[in-house]
Amino acid sequence: MRAYLVKRATFGVLTLFIASLLIFSLLRVVPGGPVDALIEEEWDDPVLRAQLRHELGLDLPLHLQYARWLGNILHGDLGVSIVLYQGEPVGKILLARLAVTAQLALLSLSIALLVSFPAGIVSALWRDRLPDHLLRLLALGGVSTPNFFLGIALIVVFGVGLRRGWGVGGYIPFGEDPWGWLLHLLLPAVVLGTDHAATISRMLRASMLEALGRGHVLTAKAMGLPRGDLLIRDVLRTAMVPVVTVIGNSAGALLDGAVITEVLFRLPGLGSLLVQGVYARDLPVVQAVVVVAVGIRVAVNLVVDLTYGFLDPRIRYGGNGR
Repeated sequence: MRAYLVKRATFGVLTLFIASLLIFSLLRVVPGGPVDALIEEEWDDPVLRAQLRHELGLDLPLHLQYARWLGNILHGDLGVSIVLYQGEPVGKILLARLAVTAQLALLSLSIALLVSFPAGIVSALWRDRLPDHLLRLLALGGVSTPNFFLGIALIVVFGVGLRRGWGVGGYIPFGEDPWGWLLHLLLPAVVLGTDHAATISRMLRASMLEALGRGHVLTAKAMGLPRGDLLIRDVLRTAMVPVVTVIGNSAGALLDGAVITEVLFRLPGLGSLLVQGVYARDLPVVQAVVVVAVGIRVAVNLVVDLTYGFLDPRIRYGGNGR
């Protein structure tokens, strides 16, 4: 286990390094920059522009800029916002925004699991019958519907048609009004959770059908073992191994989907911060958001891999990874 953890941690650090290098390089290729955003056209002056570039360290060679930025990150300093929150530490901004995105992600994943597990189990147990056909059709619709389309449809129905204030988005902190917090996060959570609920239910159905066809399960059924015990002890536990992978990928992908959803529902999370940072050309903010998102992905994947051993006793971690 120790060798496996060291190996995965090494790959995780390498992934973060490559991601940081890519995002740093790509942002320098994009036309414009924070200096262009700070200086209005009528006040554009070469001397002022050169002074700002020097103060921001943008006149240094790219490799020195990257080395300075990476060194600051290793010391826990994500830099300061140049345009959006001029002079504010990026770490402080990210913590506040990450809390909103984490709440949205947890609520979305909870909805996805509450919907997908009953749907997947029923679909597998009623294979090729009416409930299975209906659930598979709904799952196909959930996978095929883009987040932005579903989000706009829900806003039109609840915000415009039913005139619900929470239907048009916005955010209320949990400490101020728990019920208002839930209502304002419910629709964006449904938007984010629909696609993942459909994916998880389809994977659970396929895994359960495979588990139900295995020899030891058929033997246990022939011996008269209670169906409930068989389903929980043998079928579900075996079927959960590939399902956990999908759940882990869904948890990481919630950050990606949050970009569109948070903008649609006006939520002050990481996704909307990323969009604002790109439009404002606030390089430290964009770089920090991407690095944090990749770090969360790496951490989630490691947790998923470690969960395999608890679900399937046949899996052992060794020097070769498993």
